[in-house]
Amino acid sequence: MTDFLNTWWQELNFNLQIFYGIGIIAISVLIIQMIMSTVLGVDSDLDVGDFELGDHDSGLSIFSVRGVTAFFVGFGWTGVICTEQGLGLPITLLISGTVGVAMMGAIFMMMRSFMKLQSSGTLNYANAIGQTATVYVTIPPSMGNGGQIETLIQGRLVTAQALQKGETSLSPGTKVKVIGTVGPTVLLVENL
Repeated sequence: MTDFLNTWWQELNFNLQIFYGIGIIAISVLIIQMIMSTVLGVDSDLDVGDFELGDHDSGLSIFSVRGVTAFFVGFGWTGVICTEQGLGLPITLLISGTVGVAMMGAIFMMMRSFMKLQSSGTLNYANAIGQTATVYVTIPPSMGNGGQIETLIQGRLVTAQALQKGETSLSPGTKVKVIGTVGPTVLLVENL
């Protein structure tokens, strides 16, 4: 097998050796990245250089390891195809570079789309305002502490601390409406 590979490699012209070398190395790096991220759960997408192109809210950059790898995969294998089709080196470099940049941009756009699908998972209790809730633990009158309600916040059933301004206690099972927040995790309610 090694004799076959040596013979095949020696029969290639210099341009094909360069393009095959780039393509083989880039596809190997891509396979290693896929194995690391899917099997091992390691995400090693580092920024390359101090370029300012990217989505700074997510830390994602077009010049990431994935983006650069995608460029070289497109560049190398397009160079092989163009050279084997008999195109000259200048046009091969132009087409290969264009395909590489397109692949790098496509990977960036795809990763940015994936990043937008992520959520932090942090509950924002202000999202409960306007929701109907059920008293879980008696809510004392006049902003007294100790009451709790059950309500949906961001699609999750949550038991939250609750206060009310009314003059009578609200007993368990009473329907209330969330009208505000007191601090980050305490809800202000009123009797329905």
